[in-house]
Amino acid sequence: MVHDIEWYGPTSGRGSVEDVVSHLGPTRAAVYGKALGMGREASAALAGHRRTGAAHVTVGRHPHAGRRTPDWYVYLKDADPGGEGMAGKNRQDRSAMSIEFGWTQTHAFGRKLAEPRHHDGLHILGWAFERAVSRYHHRAD
Repeated sequence: MVHDIEWYGPTSGRGSVEDVVSHLGPTRAAVYGKALGMGREASAALAGHRRTGAAHVTVGRHPHAGRRTPDWYVYLKDADPGGEGMAGKNRQDRSAMSIEFGWTQTHAFGRKLAEPRHHDGLHILGWAFERAVSRYHHRAD
């Protein structure tokens, strides 16, 4: 038996159905649990590779997130900045960015290469998220 429910609150923003449901305890726990699961999967994928250095996967809140934010983030962090030059605000995680996205090699054994070589990244987080999304099957009733 299906019942129609009328919502007398706002249609979007604070107090809307989405806002109320996203801040319920079970919903917050489910989001946190999903983030932990993706973090474990990404950690396992990272552990399967050699030469990961100081890289590690963490699950946490955004540094500027408010108390009401139900979101959790999965980070690939690296304490070793590695390389030369500046990487902007991500200076600490330059090696982690190279692990995820890849890098271009211009020198080898102290000599400049004739042609730069691109090394693909491991896509640790990208593949963990892709696997998580592929397991979600939206049911249209």
